[in-house]
Amino acid sequence: MAEREKSSNNKPTETGVEQVEDIEALKQSLAEEKENAEKYLANWQRTQADFINYKKRAEQEKIETIEFANSTLILNLLTIIDDLERAFDSLPAQLTGFNWIDGIKLIYNKLKATLEAQGLAEIKAKGEPFDPYLHEAVMRQEGEEGIVIEEIQKGYKLKNKVIRPSMVIVGRGEEQPSQKEE
Repeated sequence: MAEREKSSNNKPTETGVEQVEDIEALKQSLAEEKENAEKYLANWQRTQADFINYKKRAEQEKIETIEFANSTLILNLLTIIDDLERAFDSLPAQLTGFNWIDGIKLIYNKLKATLEAQGLAEIKAKGEPFDPYLHEAVMRQEGEEGIVIEEIQKGYKLKNKVIRPSMVIVGRGEEQPSQKEE
């Protein structure tokens, strides 16, 4: 009987040890699963942020593509505006009273107004300080140093972005009488 008591006494102790080991194993397993869950959550959040950034980038690229297409079309239309302005400037005085001339001027004004509604703006040049971001100097002549003397071709901006710089003549300063004598 003493052996029976010993063996029966050992069983509850062994069972208790096994239960403690099982609890420790479960705690360790739970900790590992929590760690995995945190990794999955962090990866999901990172992926979600990447997707949001992708959507923003794709939308920005779409807008830039549309703006580029618009600027190309408007740049091509500027040559028509230049031609109409040259035609009006060289119009003989005897033709100024005709209605069809006035009709063409109305069409010209409507075209300009439509382009301005899209964000087109002329770059002011004559009398302004030379700015290499806005003007393209094609010649220097005697005149006030660094000031645009004459505009050869108008420049334009589309939504604050230069699509065609003004072609200008820039002053190089007045020649001194002593320089002329030499």
